[in-house]
Amino acid sequence: MKPLSVKQKLTLYFIVFFCLPFLLIGFIWNFESTRTIEQSAIYFNEQLVQRLNNQLDDYFREIKEDTQNLPGHPLIQQFIKLDPNNSYEMYQIKKRISDELYPDINYKRKDIVSFHMYSVKGGVFGDSAHYNLDQKIVDHLQENSFTINGIVSTNWSVVPAFVTVSRLIYDNVTYQPAGVIVFVLKMDPLLSIADVETFGKEGYITIVDAKNRYIYHPDKAKWGEPLSEERLAKLSSPRGQFVEHSSNGKKNIVYNVSHFTKLTIISEVSLKHLIGNLADLRTITLLIAAVILVLAFIIFNKMLLEVKRLVEVIHISRLKEKESELKHRDATLQALQSQINPHFLYNTLEVINSLAVIARNRSISSMTVRLANLLRYRVGNPRQIIHLREEIDHVSNYIKIQQERYEKLEFSLEIDEEMLDRVALFRLTIQPIVENSFLHGYENHGLPSTGIYITGKAHEDYYSLTVADKGRGMSPEWMAKYNEAFESVSEQQMLDGRVKLFTNIGLWNVHSRLRLSFGAPFGLTIVRSDETGTEIEIKLPYYSHANLQQRGDNHA
Repeated sequence: MKPLSVKQKLTLYFIVFFCLPFLLIGFIWNFESTRTIEQSAIYFNEQLVQRLNNQLDDYFREIKEDTQNLPGHPLIQQFIKLDPNNSYEMYQIKKRISDELYPDINYKRKDIVSFHMYSVKGGVFGDSAHYNLDQKIVDHLQENSFTINGIVSTNWSVVPAFVTVSRLIYDNVTYQPAGVIVFVLKMDPLLSIADVETFGKEGYITIVDAKNRYIYHPDKAKWGEPLSEERLAKLSSPRGQFVEHSSNGKKNIVYNVSHFTKLTIISEVSLKHLIGNLADLRTITLLIAAVILVLAFIIFNKMLLEVKRLVEVIHISRLKEKESELKHRDATLQALQSQINPHFLYNTLEVINSLAVIARNRSISSMTVRLANLLRYRVGNPRQIIHLREEIDHVSNYIKIQQERYEKLEFSLEIDEEMLDRVALFRLTIQPIVENSFLHGYENHGLPSTGIYITGKAHEDYYSLTVADKGRGMSPEWMAKYNEAFESVSEQQMLDGRVKLFTNIGLWNVHSRLRLSFGAPFGLTIVRSDETGTEIEIKLPYYSHANLQQRGDNHA
């Protein structure tokens, strides 16, 4: 047998020790990469769908909370009790609703385009073409007093698309269902939530209502159309994922049904575009073994670039997820800042009602004006930097209302007049701390509210504001934990949401807002808290602070 030449030996060595292992490793790598990418896509799409559902829940929960007092409004109660045949009185009440109630709703919620009302007696306010009140609808709303109806218009080229939600109206005398309020909402908030980049080049998001009709689809022609029977049969559980075959290949479908809104978020991703050319490369590699030396480097380099791109996509997806989480956290903080404690609000209304029952009294007018001022202040921009004077006026209104409940309540305010226009802060910075004194210092311990004392003192680098009470304070251990967190937790940890130490988040929210917006040393310190009361120091910047506006904009 003729010996092999050096060239033949090198060729044989190359094939045996390089080509074959390379092909084998390439095949295994390609297979595992495809499987890993598909699993990653499913995971991140599940996270995306869940996050979008949470955002929809937050949006409609705000709508529900902002409209929950409307069915009990005196004008609406008069409307549902009127006989529609009484044309004159019906005209008068409709005019009052249009002049007094509608502008107030439109001021609070810019996304509410209009609203309509329908009474069981046949009364109609607004466009009756959108709604037909019958007993079946009333029975459904009785089970779900707040319902998302879905899309109104189906001719998008002529009439803009709107989403409607309904609230049931109960008669405040018989406590029986007496009518329905239908709110017409702009599509813009839903479009903003649904307009996200999915994991995959040709992926997209759809939103389906409780009646299995599309509220949102990239193809506007499908808005308001029902899901196919085949697709509906696969959405049998509150959440899940499955693979669907189509003319363009396999698609991974991930869906999640909201328990609150009953809306279904569906993410569709093409597996073909997800994995790119990895499957084709595996086949080509097996067929061109004869020229593997030349093509191996090209294929490997191409695979490496593809992996790099996919890693970047995953990284960007994570960054967007974190950004969305921060926006959600900021929205939650704004919501907390813009709320007045319902416990306080209900007690105030109870006092007003008691005064009204007893006799006509100036106290009723006084309390009503102050409560209106509180609510008006509440709807202001919580990220706007204001002067100390505005917040002190707000706190004074709050204290004067509390003094109607607690006749022996003392209120002391010792702040130099000139400092009221020199010190800067955000809305609802001091009032939550004062409210915390009533709730945790007095009421939770069954003690009468006897005193709130606010004292200011100017320092070179900051202005110190002290809020004190005579209630029962916290334990030394908890006081130490609060102060340690106030001093040691960094701004990044606040942004990451890693601090979950406290059940009373009011103090922590105020401190985080000041520290994130203005930096150290601004924020809270618990100076004293024992059986004789609590004293909390708030360090605030002067309005002329050099980086005030820049830090406020960056962290707001």
